[in-house]
Amino acid sequence: MYAPGIPELAIILTILGVVLLLGAVPAILAFVVLSRIPPQFRKQEPGLAFLLLIPLFSLIWTFFVHPKVAESLKAYYDAQGPHAHGDCGGTIALWLCICSVCTIVPVLGSCLGLAALILLIVFYVQAFQLSAGIRKTG
Repeated sequence: MYAPGIPELAIILTILGVVLLLGAVPAILAFVVLSRIPPQFRKQEPGLAFLLLIPLFSLIWTFFVHPKVAESLKAYYDAQGPHAHGDCGGTIALWLCICSVCTIVPVLGSCLGLAALILLIVFYVQAFQLSAGIRKTG
């Protein structure tokens, strides 16, 4: 019977740590952006973003988090008057969610996983730029 040694266990734990860290990144990004938006414009509370850390449930919850970030930003900028920010990344957020869910499809999932990563980066770069323009109140 084979028993894994210390090097194999270290590799497994390192891979597990990287996977958990990568899973936490979207939750942290959504939390930060939602926290910057004044409460009256938020379409979702920031703490709910951490439900993305729940395995498998996150495949569904992603459809509630990322589009709500875009809707919250849009609500803020709509209240400020005319703006040129469009849907504040709502379309990108939707495609991010679709690609994320499709990563469970064999073979196709690896390509869509890469697409989801690129969309995640594009969406949150835009979201951070938009949230940086929010005036602090209080």
